[in-house]
Amino acid sequence: MHESIFPKPSPRGRPSAGSSSTSTRTQPAAGGGIIGEPGPESDFAALFAFVADPLILVGQFGLVEDANPAAFDRLPDLAIGLPLPVEKTHRERMSRYLSLCSRTENPIPGAVFVRAGAESSCRHPCRGARIVLRAYGDEPLVLLHLTPTNLEGRLHLLTERLNDVRRVMQERKRREIEMQALLTERSRLLVHLEEDAQARQRAEAERDAVLSRLYRAGQDERRRLARDLHDHAGQQLVTLTFGLRKIASRLSCPTAIHEVEQLLRHTQDIGQSLRRVTLELRPAALDEFGFVTALRSLVDEWSRVTEIVTEFQIVGEEVDFPLETAITLYRLAQEALTNVAKHAGPGVCVSVVLRFSALQVTLTIDDNGSGFAADEAIATSLVSQGKLGLLGMRERMALVDGTLNIESAPGRGTSIVARAYRSVEESGHA
Repeated sequence: MHESIFPKPSPRGRPSAGSSSTSTRTQPAAGGGIIGEPGPESDFAALFAFVADPLILVGQFGLVEDANPAAFDRLPDLAIGLPLPVEKTHRERMSRYLSLCSRTENPIPGAVFVRAGAESSCRHPCRGARIVLRAYGDEPLVLLHLTPTNLEGRLHLLTERLNDVRRVMQERKRREIEMQALLTERSRLLVHLEEDAQARQRAEAERDAVLSRLYRAGQDERRRLARDLHDHAGQQLVTLTFGLRKIASRLSCPTAIHEVEQLLRHTQDIGQSLRRVTLELRPAALDEFGFVTALRSLVDEWSRVTEIVTEFQIVGEEVDFPLETAITLYRLAQEALTNVAKHAGPGVCVSVVLRFSALQVTLTIDDNGSGFAADEAIATSLVSQGKLGLLGMRERMALVDGTLNIESAPGRGTSIVARAYRSVEESGHA
């Protein structure tokens, strides 16, 4: 049992060691200070129930009037109604410190030295000040606030940091959950987009297949019409020509002979027109002699009829490629040469270059004519200019997985480059 550091007080009806700290109400004390209202618990417990630091109320004679739970945790030997458990060698210093604190309401720094073992003591920093509470009578008390030690301060700081880390981790986890939800939503949207893209690709593939079938059907119909015109109309024109010549040989009247000769010339003109239409529908040379010969024949015939200087070149070794591609390039050359004759103007020259390589066949048709604004070569502009054939060229090349580039400028001529790509099997076979 610790001894009191002051002379033993006279009885005041205060609770003894181990008894309850509940007290009765008294009148307000003179001299100011902190005045509290008593309740079912002590004033001290009511005021400092939620204070984390140790707080101790010490009476005038050094007896412990009350303390909060943190004080009992810090000082295990602390007891209500008994002196502070101060180490003997520091009792006089503690008495002076308490006397000094009882004279001022401003906190004064100090320390409580408590025995820790047989030969050592433990120092607890504190701050003390005068305080008056109704529940403890009129005489002032000293309120001791034990501040954390260095180790406790570091532990407190560490605890705060751990709490901060815990809050950060919780916030990060919350954000991760939100991010995961966003990623899940993004994945769902990507799946929908992929499904839409696949559906669009299927629709485009079906459209291309339909267009390809229509194109092939059109080519078959062209071939049938060309054959019918050659076999029927052509034969009838030949029969008509021979009949007219036979009639002319039997006539003696010059007027009649002249009229029959006019009919023969008209018949020959009809034959030439029929031959030209047949070639445009389906050139026989394309089936009989191949693409290069048919293209050369087309260029030569076009140059002869239009009297436009034309150069035809072949670069590279000729390779095989699908007949559908050959027909498309042939039709493109027809359309391009027709546009030159219509729009290029006088004094124009044309160059036709057919280039073969392992992976593609390139057809280039250049002219030095009047040209046009290539940046306006879009659907609406081409329609307004009457250049529907250019749109047809692009569509035809797209059907055979080819490309068409048109470069032109006013006064600088026009360059049309068509590329038909060969498959790996075709290039390997070649």
